[in-house]
Amino acid sequence: MEEHNSEEENQPEGLPIPEIFLNSDTKSPITNCVQCDYDLLSGGRYYVIEKVFKKYPSFQKTEILFEYAVCSKCYENMRGQLSKESMENLAAYMATKTDVQALQTRMALYPDQPEEWLSHCMIKGTPKSELTEFQMGACFKGDRLMTNYMPPFMIGGLALEEMNALLSQQTKDEMDDFMGDNFGIPPELRKDLILI
Repeated sequence: MEEHNSEEENQPEGLPIPEIFLNSDTKSPITNCVQCDYDLLSGGRYYVIEKVFKKYPSFQKTEILFEYAVCSKCYENMRGQLSKESMENLAAYMATKTDVQALQTRMALYPDQPEEWLSHCMIKGTPKSELTEFQMGACFKGDRLMTNYMPPFMIGGLALEEMNALLSQQTKDEMDDFMGDNFGIPPELRKDLILI
């Protein structure tokens, strides 16, 4: 019987949580689901971290407007509350507009540098350095970035506006409720958050 002792077999699945997805205040992992308070680092469920950024070029500063993590159970519940029309519109938009090849190329070129994967809007191809507003997200399990559930993404402001225009009023109301309940952000300030 052949014995395998390679380092690769002993490596945990996924990659460590990239700095960009750490809690912006504490610089440590986000530990709990924003909806149900589930302990995300226990490794029992996949979870998604999403962050929304706004760049202020005149101040040469980029601010995180908000960030959250949601466990897979709550994520599916949230997606289930979106209208069928919105889900179909977003799925069609993503299927026809996402530059999957460019993302796969960046992932192949920089296999251990996930922040490089997020260097361009996955819809428009615009470099992050040229965007003033963008949203990032990725899937995790425990303290590891996972790519088997959903690829990490970065979407610029123009694509977010286009996606927002595809949402039904019912879905916009659900997203407004999510923002209000979890961040105290009123609907008029919600802008273009899209649950991916």
